[in-house]
Amino acid sequence: MKFKGKQYTEVKDRLFGFLSEYPQATISNDLISVSQITDSPSGEQCNEYIVRATVIPNPLQEPEIYFTGYAAERDNTGFVNKTSALENCETSAVGRALAFAGFGGDFAIASKEEVDNAQTAAKKSAVTVDMLSKLDALSKKVKPHIGEEHYRVYLERRGEGFYDTKVRYNKTMDFFTKSIPAESEDTNVKKG
Repeated sequence: MKFKGKQYTEVKDRLFGFLSEYPQATISNDLISVSQITDSPSGEQCNEYIVRATVIPNPLQEPEIYFTGYAAERDNTGFVNKTSALENCETSAVGRALAFAGFGGDFAIASKEEVDNAQTAAKKSAVTVDMLSKLDALSKKVKPHIGEEHYRVYLERRGEGFYDTKVRYNKTMDFFTKSIPAESEDTNVKKG
């Protein structure tokens, strides 16, 4: 698989090549941590797993030569991670350790699985052009209620691409919406 011009090799293929060359090799995994976090792109609560993998090509004759790889996975990204984030994390860590050992294709460290997860996370947190248009329209409506300084900051951030995640978008939409005063009941009553 190619991504942005680089060759990415699946972990199973890295593992096959490594074990073909080093049949006595050892591979170990350690669960470093499990934490409940707020996913920054989506704002969702999720579990994050961090795993370290260590591969030793020749443990009997050269135990001092080893390669490690770390990976982190969240259980709110992608179909596989919903049920198997820890297992996927273990696979990614092994893939990274194997890449450091020279088994990865085109010297790319990330595995196909990691690239797929990154693409899924990016899609999940991406703000669409339509969403930004709605934000711009609401900013104009709320301008008299938030003042020139807040509006200037909004325009500056908007120009810098600040509203690139749904979390930032939703917080700003919420702020704008709450800044518009509710119409009084008197204005909603028809005069007879």
